[in-house]
Amino acid sequence: MTTPVAGWYADPTGQAPLRWWDGATWSGYVTGWADRAASWRLAGWWERARGYLMDAGLLWLASLFLLERWHTPFINEVVGILRVSILTDGGRLPGPVLWWDYGLVQLWLLTAIPGIILRVGYDLLCLVWQGATIGHRRVGLRVVAAAEDPQTATGHGLVWHRALRRSLVLRILAPTCLGWLVCVLWPLADSQRRSLADLVAGTLVVARDDERPLFPLGEPGVARQTRG
Repeated sequence: MTTPVAGWYADPTGQAPLRWWDGATWSGYVTGWADRAASWRLAGWWERARGYLMDAGLLWLASLFLLERWHTPFINEVVGILRVSILTDGGRLPGPVLWWDYGLVQLWLLTAIPGIILRVGYDLLCLVWQGATIGHRRVGLRVVAAAEDPQTATGHGLVWHRALRRSLVLRILAPTCLGWLVCVLWPLADSQRRSLADLVAGTLVVARDDERPLFPLGEPGVARQTRG
């Protein structure tokens, strides 16, 4: 087994987040929980996209099982339009006019509204309880209030009205092509990488900065020392 080099590692005693390994033995120097919280940064665009796609996939599967009675008529109508257009128009896909049929739009709304309710409920449960959705947690992200210091605000969830505002903007815009593009591209133009939903709710998405050492290697004296 290879002996690890000197540095900060997970405390094997469980007394603190990290303990200093001097290359031969575990020392009495540890980091406190406040030190551990001080390693958050603004989430990058791709990190946010990964979390969003994970949540989208999870919610799509849940929607198929829980909202089947709303989805089935809409799917059948779409399939019917495709079949008729392909058979009667030389094999070409239907033009945009057919997709604006009143009956089809009505079915789409009947499908979208229960889906929005499901997604808003999911967001509220996750963001108020833990400050992160399942997708966020899988990629090491959290949602915090912009008015708070991200380094100290990551130990709790959002207040419910902030989480509700964020979710409503995201979930109402996302079902449309234009709204989806706005949700996806907005953080690229914002200096704090906020989406439109973040701006409305006053939130930031932060990521765990695992690559940045909490303390310079070879200087354990800046950390707290435990007795014994």
